[in-house]
Amino acid sequence: MAEPYQEVEDKLRPLLRPLPPPGPYDWLAVRIEPGQTFAEYQAAPPFRKSEKHSTLYLCLFGDQSEAQRRILDLVREYLPLFFACQVSVRQQIPLASIPVKARRLNPASGSQQVQTGYILREILQAEQLPDALGYVGLTASDIWSERGPQFVFGEGNARQRIGVWSIFRNGDPAEGDAGFRMCLARSLGMFTHEFSHFLTFRHCTASRCLMNGSNHPQERDARPLHLCPVCLHKLCWNLQVEPVPYLTKLKAFCRQNHLDAETAWYEQVIGLLS
Repeated sequence: MAEPYQEVEDKLRPLLRPLPPPGPYDWLAVRIEPGQTFAEYQAAPPFRKSEKHSTLYLCLFGDQSEAQRRILDLVREYLPLFFACQVSVRQQIPLASIPVKARRLNPASGSQQVQTGYILREILQAEQLPDALGYVGLTASDIWSERGPQFVFGEGNARQRIGVWSIFRNGDPAEGDAGFRMCLARSLGMFTHEFSHFLTFRHCTASRCLMNGSNHPQERDARPLHLCPVCLHKLCWNLQVEPVPYLTKLKAFCRQNHLDAETAWYEQVIGLLS
């Protein structure tokens, strides 16, 4: 019996956009990665959404401006569409409630920061959530890791499916419509890319794809919000979704939020699959 989602990859093959050779500071210039076909993904075996693991839990921590809150609200709206799952806010923790030991001022910028290790170990890992697809902390506060960098965009443990990610360095969403859309696109891309690793996705090394690695801001911003046909094949199989209705919901979100390039891509994809 043919694998039921193979047609996603086959019909969308004309939309594959090969990655150009890496520049000297790009991800694939400094890391050797083999990529991942659908057969390799299926044989891994991957962690999959199921009746037993069906809910993505969120811990919202730190403080945010009105514009940052709108970004986080849209992320919360997008995640259940992208991963076809329930999303539930488990905790909301104001910055003042985070102990002093887990906070500091960034030594270079002076921004208030929260330590990722505290959130990972003492909040997320401490809870036992048997139906969790994953449990992640989202914040607009700056974050740092005890491993040493002055700041990090996020940190996670794919084996335990817990992670912490911040929109703090994704741009100021209060800087007009363009600034808001830039912060939104970066935030959506970061959260969906990183959580896809929890579903056992490797980096995509062949085509322009949400799952491309990035080593610097320019490379990150060149990465689309959508999956290439091969990685979309993996996700549809993992989530067991009907491709056209699933993609139609993503197109509607992108259109409503003026993500024009993504809207156009989803229109093409739906047309080829319909």
